[in-house]
Amino acid sequence: MANPFVGMGRIAWMEVRSHLRSPRLIILAALFALAVLGAAYGLSQPQPGVFQNRPQVFAHPAIVNVSGVSHYWAIGWFADQYGVPVGGQELGFYSLEYNISGVTEHLLNSSTTSAAGFASFELGTGLPQSNASFQIRPTQTAGPGPGGVYFGRDLVNQTFTLVQGQSGFSTPTSSQDLFYLHVLALDGIPATGADVYLNDTLLGHPDANGYFRIDVTPGEHTVRLAFRGQNQTFPVRGFESSGPIFSSGADAVLVFLSISLMPLLLPIVAIAVSFDAIARERVQGSLELLLSRRVRREGILVGKFLGAFLSITLPVIVVLFAGLGVVTLASGRAPALSLAVAFMLASLFLVAIYVLLMLIFSTLAKSVGTAVVFGVVVWLVFNVLFNFLAFLLLFSSGRNPTSRSFYETLSLLYLFDPNTLFQMLISLALPSTGSTFFVIPSSGFLGPAPVIAAGVIWIVVLFLAAIVLFARKSEV
Repeated sequence: MANPFVGMGRIAWMEVRSHLRSPRLIILAALFALAVLGAAYGLSQPQPGVFQNRPQVFAHPAIVNVSGVSHYWAIGWFADQYGVPVGGQELGFYSLEYNISGVTEHLLNSSTTSAAGFASFELGTGLPQSNASFQIRPTQTAGPGPGGVYFGRDLVNQTFTLVQGQSGFSTPTSSQDLFYLHVLALDGIPATGADVYLNDTLLGHPDANGYFRIDVTPGEHTVRLAFRGQNQTFPVRGFESSGPIFSSGADAVLVFLSISLMPLLLPIVAIAVSFDAIARERVQGSLELLLSRRVRREGILVGKFLGAFLSITLPVIVVLFAGLGVVTLASGRAPALSLAVAFMLASLFLVAIYVLLMLIFSTLAKSVGTAVVFGVVVWLVFNVLFNFLAFLLLFSSGRNPTSRSFYETLSLLYLFDPNTLFQMLISLALPSTGSTFFVIPSSGFLGPAPVIAAGVIWIVVLFLAAIVLFARKSEV
C-alpha cells in the first residue's frame, strides 16, 4: 500500500466517538471548566491588595473644654486605608523618650476600640511639653512607628487635626493610588462638615468617622481641606504604572491563567485521556484485530493521536473561549489579540505534547497499570522536578547565578521542558517585553526563533518517535 496512513481517518473517528462518550473525559472537562472559569472570574475582580492594606492607627491630639477648663486628650482611630474601622482592638498609649541609646517607651494607658474603631486617652488639664512625644499603637506590636501624637503650642488655635497618607499598589487585576485624610474637630469629634477639594473641585465631606479617600489619577494634583474657617493644602501626585502594560486588567488575568493554571491542568487532562490508548488495545487483544485489517501501523498510531488530540481540544477550546469571554466581561476589557491567540495555540501545543508522550509510554507499557505509572511520573517530572534540577545543575557546576550567562544557559535548558516552553511561547506575545511578571523571561535571553523552533522540534521528534516505536512494538 502506497499510503502509509491508511485507516488513519477511520480510527481517529472511532477514537473521537469513544472519548466524547467516555465519563472520564466528561468529568475531566467539567472540572477543567470549573477551574478555568472560576479562576478567570475571580482574578478579574478588583483586588484590595490585602498585604498592602493592613489596619493602622490614625492618631490625633484633642482639646475638650469642660466648664471653661481645657482637658487634653489623645484620640486613636484604628482602620484600614479604605476607611473600614476595626473594633475590639486593644490600643496602648505610650510616652516616648529619645536618648543616645535609642528610644525608651512607657505604657501610660490602654483602651479597647469601639465598634467605630475609636479609643481615647486623657492626659489631664496641662498642655504636654512641646518636646513630649506620644504614640498610640496596638499593644501586641513593639517599637515606635505610625500613630504619633504631637501637642504643638498652636494647637489651641486650630479648628481641626488630621492625619494624611498616600499609598499605591498593583495586583494581578488592578492598580491604585490612594490619598486619604482622617479629620477630627479640635474636640476630637469627626469633622463630617469639612469640605475636601481636588484641584479646586469639591469632592465631598468626610464620613461619619471623619475619613475621606481619593482615588488619585496619574499627574500632579492639589488637595485642599476647609473646616470652620481654616484651610490646609497638600500636593498629591498620582504615579504612572512603572510595570508592563499587562500589569493589570484582562491581560494580567490571562497571563496568570497561562502560567499558573494551564501547565498544571492541561497535562492532567491529556494524560488521563490518552495514557492507555495503546496499552488498552494490547491488553484487550483488539490491537491484533486492528492490524489484521486494511490499515497500516502508521495509520493506527496517527489515528490514535488525532482521536485523542481532537477529543481533548474540543472541550478545551470551548472552555478557553468561555474563559476569554468571562475575563472580558468581568474586567471590562478584552485581552490583547496577540496574547489571546498565543494563549490558545500554546495550549493546543501542550495538549499535543502530552498526548504524544503518552502514546509513546503507552506503547512501551505492558499493562494499563504501568501506563498509569508512566503518566504520573511524566507529570511529576515536568511539573515539579525539571526546573529545580536544571537550576541546581547549573549552580552545582560553579556557574554564577547572578550573571547573564547563567540565565542564558538556563533558558536553553528550559527548552527541554514542555511546560516551561509553553510559558515561553506565551511570553513572546506579551504586550510588553522584558518583564518577569509570572513569566519565564525568554525575551532578552532567547529570541522568538529558538523558542518557536523548539516547539516545532518537540512535536516532530515525538511524532516520529511514536510512529517508529509503535511500528516496531506492534510487529507480529
